[in-house]
Amino acid sequence: MNLRLNLLPPFKKNKLEYLTNFIWTKDILELVILTISFISIILIWSWIVLEQDFSNLVASAMALDRASYSYNQDVREINKLVKDVGLASQDYMQLTPKILELIALTPADIKIDSIDIDRHSQTLTISGTAQTRPALLNYQQVLDGVKWIGAIETPASQLFQKENINFEFKTAVKNFPPLRETKSGNNAPASADDGE
Repeated sequence: MNLRLNLLPPFKKNKLEYLTNFIWTKDILELVILTISFISIILIWSWIVLEQDFSNLVASAMALDRASYSYNQDVREINKLVKDVGLASQDYMQLTPKILELIALTPADIKIDSIDIDRHSQTLTISGTAQTRPALLNYQQVLDGVKWIGAIETPASQLFQKENINFEFKTAVKNFPPLRETKSGNNAPASADDGE
């Protein structure tokens, strides 16, 4: 048989029950505070790690932006160069065969000092020295036979001399595509100087 005797007075009995409840509540609150502290430490640590990862991500994104910016600049420069080369080749015309044709047609008694082909004004200027007046007139007739050169007129002032005549023929060229103006407008005339 199990007997329980409680010899405590009711006042002390209530105090003991109150004290037991207080200790039990204190233990639970300590456990809750400990759990909340542990969770707070984990959250703060996670926040610090995430902040560092975010900073690293921002830094790598900025590095990629800088790298892509330099790549974009390189691509723009290459595209501009390709465009400029394309524009330059549109108006390209081989002038060397024309100049060689003029040189081949030049008689021995004519010395050419310069040949200037201006594609903007579509003109050809040939300057040089003729040994005699008939040689100069003969050279004029030879040049009149060239298909891509317009009519040549000899200035009367050049015909007054008999020997060592300095001459300059200016005429139009035929079937030369004119140069197109670029945005900057810095097209220089195509010219060639050659001497015999």
